[in-house]
Amino acid sequence: MDSRLEELTVMNAEQNSNISNIKETLSEIKELLKTQNGRVRKNENMLSAITAVGGVLSIVFTGFIAWLFKGLK
Repeated sequence: MDSRLEELTVMNAEQNSNISNIKETLSEIKELLKTQNGRVRKNENMLSAITAVGGVLSIVFTGFIAWLFKGLK
């Protein structure tokens, strides 16, 4: 009976150790995810700014071309 109790105690200690390890790893993963989300947000904002500038430039360029063709008539 004592050997079974001792075996269960060892198994319980191993499980507690594994659970602690999993919690630590999960905390590390959460921190990495926060960092990556910040980087993605930064890239999305940059992409939006580039798209906006591209849109404005295309409108200006189109207007200039239209003005040139209007002046040729």
